[in-house]
Amino acid sequence: MDREEAAKIVMSMLEKNVEGLKMSEDKMGETLENLGVDSLDMMLVVMDAGEAAGITISDDEAEKLDTPDKIVEFIAKQ
Repeated sequence: MDREEAAKIVMSMLEKNVEGLKMSEDKMGETLENLGVDSLDMMLVVMDAGEAAGITISDDEAEKLDTPDKIVEFIAKQ
């Protein structure tokens, strides 16, 4: 999967799972915590993004994905 497609998935899942969050490219490098994503929302975002991309993201891997960009890069590499 290319980076652009992965970014669309991640941005969509963030907006779906985090109430009031509107994503844009300039927010992709911010930490999920700074974007107002709590730990439950983070797990939902990672699980939903992985499912939408057709991959499984383990809990250990998910713990390292603390920015939207890192989630995108992880998905794009799979």
